[in-house]
Amino acid sequence: MGNSVRATFRVGGLWDSQGSKEIEHNLIQLDGVEEVQVSLENGTVEVRYDPAVIRREYLERTLNSPGYSPYVR
Repeated sequence: MGNSVRATFRVGGLWDSQGSKEIEHNLIQLDGVEEVQVSLENGTVEVRYDPAVIRREYLERTLNSPGYSPYVR
């Protein structure tokens, strides 16, 4: 875990705890993702991941697939 980095995504369309759970569920299953924190108040998703295993672009595509719109901060 020493090589992990954090990325924060501002996510459009994140309105309720169901969406929050869906995002957490989709991301935490990916190889290389170590932690996911969703903030409904801020409309952000923070992901701690190993860039040697998974690329940030793949995280963005995963967020986009259920209809959320990620914007990297």
